[in-house]
Amino acid sequence: MFIILFIISIFSPLKTLIYTLFLFFLLPAGLCSQNLIKGLIYETDSISAMPFVFVINKGTGNGTVSDNEGRFSISVTDQDTLLFSFVGYAKTSIPVKQIVKGRDGVMRVYLTRMPVNLGTVNVTSFKIKPYEREYMKDIINRSQMSTINAFNSPFSALYMQYSKEGRQVRKLAQIFEELMVEEQVQQKLSPEILRRLTGDNELDYAVFRKYCFQLSNDYIINHDGFELYTKVMDCYRRYKSERR
Repeated sequence: MFIILFIISIFSPLKTLIYTLFLFFLLPAGLCSQNLIKGLIYETDSISAMPFVFVINKGTGNGTVSDNEGRFSISVTDQDTLLFSFVGYAKTSIPVKQIVKGRDGVMRVYLTRMPVNLGTVNVTSFKIKPYEREYMKDIINRSQMSTINAFNSPFSALYMQYSKEGRQVRKLAQIFEELMVEEQVQQKLSPEILRRLTGDNELDYAVFRKYCFQLSNDYIINHDGFELYTKVMDCYRRYKSERR
């Protein structure tokens, strides 16, 4: 390469300068290529994975959040350092060069609880009991009789469609369907999960959900881990910046 530059310099010093600058900027980019790190986060002396832990690349400022199984992935270079942060636990910094991966290519991170016990957070506060679920499913099935039994039992179908009882069943079924959707939403983004993610104990869950319209029930139910919680944190940062 340097022989080529020498030959070029004989004919054009200006070209030599251009090629030298080009190589100067090109080589560091090659040395600092991006790598994807995958990891699992646990509490020290525990086999339980830790969800909702902040993982920050101190070199770039970019970050992510561990999912329900404590898993995360993040882009780094060899020069970067990862910071792991969770309320009630000591912050842990690990230089990328010191990362040790298991046979599966995944790094394990263990966080230590701080001396102050902040108490256990109930992640899912909304849960339908088994006997309630069976009753709700039965009502929902009855409300669909007008379409299911239209050919097998036309009289039953007409009765459910036009009778007072049929209208009441359909109205009740709609309420139960909404409750079942809400249960799925709460399992992934309850008020407790939202406050744990953001570290903001004063955050109004209802107001935040209304503000962040992208986090619809369908979106929450159909997305997990990194994608869901990154969307939540992006929206939270906008929410706080606009309400200063």
